[in-house]
Amino acid sequence: MLRDENLKALAREKFHHFKTLERKHQELDDMIDELEKKAVITPQEELELERMKKERLKLRDEMMLLMKKAKEEAENEK
Repeated sequence: MLRDENLKALAREKFHHFKTLERKHQELDDMIDELEKKAVITPQEELELERMKKERLKLRDEMMLLMKKAKEEAENEK
């Protein structure tokens, strides 16, 4: 059974854009953390926060799909 970190490594090998998705996800994560640390956020920042959270979720879903695909391909190669 492949663990999450092993699946990520496998996905990085099989899909060249997986690293880009990871990097973008981490950047959004950091930006969201910074915005959420503020005591008060403007309505514009609130909208931006929601947009970033949706984008981060979309990236995570895409990475999970690629990890699943990498796992299936690895199991089929056995």
